[in-house]
Amino acid sequence: MSSKIIESISYSYIGRLIEPYLAEFEGLKTTLRKAGIDQSLRMYLSVRLFWAIILSVVSLVFLIAIKIAVTTFSWILVIMLPILILVTMFVFTWVYPSYLVGERKRKLEAALPTAASYMTAMASAGVTPDKIFLSLSREKIGEAIVKDAKKISRDIHVFGYDIVHALSEASLRSPSPKYSSFLEGIISTFTSGGELQRYLEVTTETLMNDKVQEEKNFIEALGVMAELFMVVGVVAPIFFIVIFAMMSMLASGEGGGGSNVMMALLVYIIIPVSLLVIILLIDAQQPEI
Repeated sequence: MSSKIIESISYSYIGRLIEPYLAEFEGLKTTLRKAGIDQSLRMYLSVRLFWAIILSVVSLVFLIAIKIAVTTFSWILVIMLPILILVTMFVFTWVYPSYLVGERKRKLEAALPTAASYMTAMASAGVTPDKIFLSLSREKIGEAIVKDAKKISRDIHVFGYDIVHALSEASLRSPSPKYSSFLEGIISTFTSGGELQRYLEVTTETLMNDKVQEEKNFIEALGVMAELFMVVGVVAPIFFIVIFAMMSMLASGEGGGGSNVMMALLVYIIIPVSLLVIILLIDAQQPEI
């Protein structure tokens, strides 16, 4: 079944049922816009609810078949697992756009200094603002900012918006305060009769300095993480493994068994989870290239 057919069925039947409740999801509507998801709120919720129902029903039928074949299989699992799938789908529906907002924000801010520098060069050559965004949409500066430039160019050349209106819409759908401020600065330059080239030159210099500072901060944080890794990933495991090994050799009976259990937890759960947390912390602080 193609995605278009699924969207059509979901929007027509499920969308009709949830239409009266869409006002309760205005926050999600804003998040969808900032995440760059080009679906209406009704379409987004309808499709996700459709898949939640399908997966729950399929899992229920599958589990009932298992229960018939294996009489000792628990009825609690038969009932609870489909409900768990349904709840998981609802949580995913709510959380996934927020994740995309964060990713889009990072990518926009990472590509912004380069894009601003490119726009400065174009403005210094006397290119008009609408042509600047059209040209930017054809470059390979950064996926997120190129997509947004395409939408700005579409709004101007297809929908007939003026440059101020198009940039205002782009600012509203931006998940990045820095990118929104950049666009609003361009709007202010137009409305106040200022010089666009001068604004872009000053802003580009500021953005480049900010990017250098972010990289310096990351290098400093990386040094702290390296020390944390040495403590959590090397020194502490060796210390506790030696302690538990000595306790296991000295103890007998149940005491020795407890030491073995603690060592197994340390080796197979605590150490891997601790290292994974460190990796996630480093990834969260690493600036986009």
